[in-house]
Amino acid sequence: MAEIWQNIILNPIFNILIIIYSFVGNLGVAIILFTLIIKAIMIPVTLPSIKMSQKQRDIQPEIQKIKEKYKHDKKKMAAMQMELMKKHGINPASGCLTTIVTLVFMIAVYRSVITMTDGTSINDLNKNIYFQQFQFSQDETINTKFLYLDLSKPDPLFIITILAVVFQFLATKMMMPFSKINDKLVKKTPDKTDDMLQSMQKQNLYVMPLMFFVFGLTLPSGVMIYIVVSTLFQIAQTYFTSGWGGLEPWVKKLSLAKGAKK
Repeated sequence: MAEIWQNIILNPIFNILIIIYSFVGNLGVAIILFTLIIKAIMIPVTLPSIKMSQKQRDIQPEIQKIKEKYKHDKKKMAAMQMELMKKHGINPASGCLTTIVTLVFMIAVYRSVITMTDGTSINDLNKNIYFQQFQFSQDETINTKFLYLDLSKPDPLFIITILAVVFQFLATKMMMPFSKINDKLVKKTPDKTDDMLQSMQKQNLYVMPLMFFVFGLTLPSGVMIYIVVSTLFQIAQTYFTSGWGGLEPWVKKLSLAKGAKK
C-alpha cells in the first residue's frame, strides 16, 4: 500500500512541483502555480459536487412544502426528504469524495514540501526526480523563503491560517442552499433538528474551517499556501458554475449598504 501511495500519488505530485520550481526558482510561487494546475486537473471531480449543490437549491420550494406538511412527524419528514432527493438524483454525502480527494492532495503536497525543506540530502531528492535535467546539483540549495514566510515552518503571524479559515468558511457557505423559510421552520421544532440535510450542511460549515485552523497551527506555511489558493479556486469555480449560493443574502446586503452610502 505504501509503495502504491509513493509511486502513483506522491512521486508524480513531487515531480510536478520540482519541474515548476526549476522554472520559477521560488518555492512559494511554485506552490501557487502547482495548486492552480492541480485544481484545474481536478475540475471533473469537483464539478459534480457543485452541481449537486445547485440541485439542492432548486428543490428548496418542495423541501419547504414537506416541512410544513410533516412538521409534527419528523420521521415522515426525513423519509419524504430522502425520497425527494433520490428522485432528483441528490446524494447528501456526495461532497465527501471532493473532501477526500482534497485531503489526499493536501497530504501529498505536505510530504512534497517537507521533502524539499527538511534538510533531505540532494542525493535523496534526486532519487525521486524522474527527469535528469530537473535534478539538483550537489552544491544547490532550495529557497524556502517567500514574502515574510519560511515555507518549511508554520506562519508565525497566522495570516495564512486566518485566510485559510475565512476562505473555507465562505466556500462552504456558497455550497449551501439558502432559505429563510427553512431556518424559520427548523426553529419551530423543540430540538431544531428536523432538517437532516440542513443539519449536515451546518456541521460542514464549521468543521472544515476548524480543521484548517488546527492545521495552520502546525503545518508548514507552504502547505497552508496550497490550501488558501486551492480554496480561492474553489470559490471562483463555484461562483461561475452556480452563483453565490448561500452567500447570496450577504452579497445583497452588501450591495444595498453600498447603494445607501452613495
